[in-house]
Amino acid sequence: MPDSQVEEIKNRLDIVEVVSEYVSNMKQAGGNWKGLCPFHNEKTPSFMVSKDKQIWHCFGCGEGGDVISFVQKIENIEFPEALKILAKHAGVTLRYEDKSLSNQKTKLLDILEAAARFYHYNLLKMSEAETARNYLFLKRTLTEETVEKFFLGYAPNSWDSAIKFLRDKGYSEKDIFLAGLSVKKERGAGYYDRFRARIMFPIRDIHGHVVGFTARIMPEDEKKENAGGKYINTPQTLVYDKSRVIYGLDFAKQEIKKENLAVMVEGNMDVIASYQAGVGNVVASSGTAMTVEQVNLLKRYSPNLAISFDADLAGSTAAMRGIDVALKEGINVKVIMLSPEVGKDPDDYIKKDPNLWREVIANSMAFMDYYIKKTLAALDLRKVEDKKNAAKILLAQVIKIPDKVEQTFYLEKLGNVLGVPEQVLRESLPHEKVAAGSVSPAVSGEKVIVASARNRPSLIAERFIALVFKYPNQLSLAIPYLEPFMFPDRLSAEIYKNLILYYNKSVDKADLEGVMQTVSDDPNEKKYIASLFLLAEKDFAEFGEEEIGNEILQNAKSLREDYIKNELRRVQTEMKRAEENKEFARIKELAEEFNKLINI
Repeated sequence: MPDSQVEEIKNRLDIVEVVSEYVSNMKQAGGNWKGLCPFHNEKTPSFMVSKDKQIWHCFGCGEGGDVISFVQKIENIEFPEALKILAKHAGVTLRYEDKSLSNQKTKLLDILEAAARFYHYNLLKMSEAETARNYLFLKRTLTEETVEKFFLGYAPNSWDSAIKFLRDKGYSEKDIFLAGLSVKKERGAGYYDRFRARIMFPIRDIHGHVVGFTARIMPEDEKKENAGGKYINTPQTLVYDKSRVIYGLDFAKQEIKKENLAVMVEGNMDVIASYQAGVGNVVASSGTAMTVEQVNLLKRYSPNLAISFDADLAGSTAAMRGIDVALKEGINVKVIMLSPEVGKDPDDYIKKDPNLWREVIANSMAFMDYYIKKTLAALDLRKVEDKKNAAKILLAQVIKIPDKVEQTFYLEKLGNVLGVPEQVLRESLPHEKVAAGSVSPAVSGEKVIVASARNRPSLIAERFIALVFKYPNQLSLAIPYLEPFMFPDRLSAEIYKNLILYYNKSVDKADLEGVMQTVSDDPNEKKYIASLFLLAEKDFAEFGEEEIGNEILQNAKSLREDYIKNELRRVQTEMKRAEENKEFARIKELAEEFNKLINI
C-alpha cells in the first residue's frame, strides 16, 4: 500500500468525528475539542483533539498521535486493522502492494466480505433462491432497499459452491476454513461449505466489517428430519467473537446517540423490520445474554437501554443474566412490555402499525418496576409465606443496584408494597457474593482459603464439583463435554479426574467423601474439598433430579467454552507477537493450535 493511500484516508477523515464515536463527552473548547480521556481515569477533562491539525493529545497521561494511532490504541489492534477500519469510514478501497501492511485478520475480513457479496448475489439472481425471495419480500414484507441495506443473502444447496467461489478469488481453503465458512470433512482430506440452503444474515462489527453470519433454515425445511437448527452461526474465529458483537449496531449507533436510547430486541428480523419502519436505534442480542464487552459498546452511544422481551424470552435465565451485567456497568435498563393481544414480538407490532411499536418503546418500564410487578403477579401478599417469598426474591435484585440512592428508592417502594418498614428490609438484604481473593464456605467454624482469584470459571468449577458430589450418578452428562485440562486450576482438575475414575468403578455415594480426601495431602485443600460437600447440601438440597442434571450439563458446557475462549485469546495474542517478529514457523504452529481449538 503506497503512502499516498494512507494520506488519502487521513485527509478524508475528520478526527473529531472519529474520536467522538468513542468519547461521548467531547465539547468544543475554542478551536479544539475537549473530553475525558478514554485511556485513564480522570474527573477533569485533559484529553484534547485538534480539528485543524488532525491530532489528539492527553495532558493527563501523555498519550497522543493521529487518527490512526487513536484507533489502534483504543481498539487494541495493529496498524493494518486500524487502517482497514478507517478506510471503510473514508470510502477508500485498500490496495495491499506492501504485504506487510496486511495480516491474518484483514485477510479473513476480505474473505468474509467476498462471501457476503456471493450470498447476496445468489439471493437476488439465482432461480434456486426464489423461495427465499418470496419469504423475505412477500411474507416478511421487506423492501429491496432494506434487503440491500442489510445485504441479506442465500447460501445454495451445495456442498462446495462458496468454497469454489472464494478459491477462484485467490483465497486458500485453509483461510476459508479459518474465516468460519467451511467445515473439515470427517473422513478424508478437504472441506465442505458450512452454510447450505439457508437465508444469510451478515453479522457486522461496529465498524461495518462482515465478521460472520447467521444462517436461517428455509421455511419449508423446518420440519424435516436432520434439517439442523433453525439458525446456525459462524463459530468463534480470529475476527468473530460473539461476546463482542451486537447485531445491527453499525447501522444503529448514530440513531442511538441521537435518541439517547438503545433498544435491544431478540432477533435479527426484529432489527430489520424496525429499521424499515423508521425506528433506527434498535439492535439484537441474538438470543444470548449480554456480556460486559457488549454493554460497554452500547455505553459509547447511550447509558440508556430498553429491552424487548419476546413471550418465550421474558424472565429467562439468559435475559436476567444480561440485565444484571448491564445494571452492574451503570446502564439504565427499561423493559418494553409487549401485549400478547397485539403481538408476541416487535415484528408483529410493526406489521399491525409501526406507531404501536414506537408507543410501546416510549412507554417502557424501569427494570426494577417491571421485576416487582412480574414477581408480585404470581403471589398473594395476604399470605405471610408469599410476602416472605416476595421480599426474598426482590431484595436479591435490589442488592444488585449499584447506585445507593436508587437502591434506597426501591427499598422504600418495596416497604410500601409489602407493608414492612424500609429499615427491616435493609437489614434483610442478602450479603453480596464474596469478592475475589476471599474464602470458601466455612468448615466446622473455620475459614478455608480456596484461591487468590475467585473469577467466573473458578466459581463455576466449584459449583459443578459440589453438584456432582451430591449427585455423582449425574456425572455421565458432563463427561462427553468436559476434560480435566479444561478446569481453571490444578485442584479442580484433580478432583474431576478422580470423580471420573471412581464413577467408572461405581463407588458407593456414601464412600465418595472419604475417597475424595485422598486427592490431596495438603490440609487446606482437604478442608476445601470437605467444604464443597457442605456447599452441595446448602445450595442444592431442594433441587430435583432434572434440575440437577441441567445445572451439571450447563456448568460443564460453560467450563468448556471458557477454556476454549481463553486459549483462543492466548493464541491470538501470541500470533500478533509472532507476526510482528516475522516468526513464520511460530505463526504456522499457532495456526495449527488455533485449528485444534476450533475443532474441540
